[in-house]
Amino acid sequence: MIHECLRYRNHRHITERIIIKGRLVLDTPTCLGSGDADGDTDLVILRDSIEDKALLMGSSIAGALRNYLRDYKYGYNAEEISVLFGGQRSDEEGEQSPLIINDAISNTVPHIELRDGVKINSITRTAEDRQKYDLELLEAGTQFDICFELLIENNREQLIRELVIVLEGLENGKISVGMKKQRGFGLCHVEEWQVFKFDLRKSDERIAWLNFEHWQPGFLPNHPTHESIEEALGLFLDEKEDKRESPNH
Repeated sequence: MIHECLRYRNHRHITERIIIKGRLVLDTPTCLGSGDADGDTDLVILRDSIEDKALLMGSSIAGALRNYLRDYKYGYNAEEISVLFGGQRSDEEGEQSPLIINDAISNTVPHIELRDGVKINSITRTAEDRQKYDLELLEAGTQFDICFELLIENNREQLIRELVIVLEGLENGKISVGMKKQRGFGLCHVEEWQVFKFDLRKSDERIAWLNFEHWQPGFLPNHPTHESIEEALGLFLDEKEDKRESPNH
């Protein structure tokens, strides 16, 4: 049965790949909690098992970017529609997202802050008895080298436009990461970018993509860096496109 599904599955015909590297900096303490606690702390940060550095999951970044794009393009009451992120969450047969977002680890072993809080009853809006918890936070200033890869088959202009929208939001501190964002945690921005484009219709660029050190974190030396993702990708947004301030749109 599985082999039959694979036989009739639509395969991608990728003509271009764009790799984007960025340096993300936390502006406020950030809770990258796993929800699992083996010790005295209820919410401990995710850590890389080898270097004990903080781990920022690609899925966490993807969720924040997807929500931002939905509100930016369609307003708060719109259905979730996007070329960049594939099919809707409720669509099991939807298209796969053409955007790959890598997990990232902090550039240094992080300094941890310990905070406490209490669970709030959603109906009474008051603190519940015996519901105090502790959580670990990464301190402001912690840095992550993040990496994205965009796979282009068609709709090139729309894909790049949507990519610029979400990365510009990340660049300018409009998107938060992690948990407890409603308490002001997880504010961040991206300081600079590097962009690498590969036209897979050309044999030399296919080889260049194959030889690219995808696993190597951080920026590559002797390659241009940009403070603006719009400049890096050569597409500048019209501020009138932003629907986030129009909840009744």
